[in-house]
Amino acid sequence: MRTRTRTARQGFSLLEVLIVITILVVLTGMALPSFSGAVDDAEVTALSQQLQRVRTAIDYYSFQHDDQFPGWLASAGAWSAVHLVNQLVLASDEDGETAAAGTAGYAYGPYVTEAMPANPVSRADSVLLVQPGAGFNGPDDTTGWVFFADSGVFRANSSGTAPDGTPLFNL
Repeated sequence: MRTRTRTARQGFSLLEVLIVITILVVLTGMALPSFSGAVDDAEVTALSQQLQRVRTAIDYYSFQHDDQFPGWLASAGAWSAVHLVNQLVLASDEDGETAAAGTAGYAYGPYVTEAMPANPVSRADSVLLVQPGAGFNGPDDTTGWVFFADSGVFRANSSGTAPDGTPLFNL
């Protein structure tokens, strides 16, 4: 007489699959907060690096232009965010006039290569120039950056806070 041997079952039961899915959901739930924290930390680090990069460019411009901060154009007799960006991104002469790099007579700069960097938090690269003596109501996220013409201070126009609680504007 022939006996049937039991063959090994093929696949998993519904209960086993549900247990595995539950474990994966719990592990994912534990991992997501740490990933979002890492993204926040990376944005703050990138913001700090961009601030340092532009602040160094402003200091170097000021050094080469007899302590005059960028943004002032004597021939126009005015402060302007456009002048600020041009004086950092293009070559300049001793009066702050700008031209393409390599133009004869424009021996200084460029201090920032390619273009004004974008604020990594707001993704904006525009600059709000606060005129000397003018008030400032605080960061409002309307531009990427804020430049105070009377002091040469350059800050992020970001109203958020870093993971450690430091206001981004104060970095």
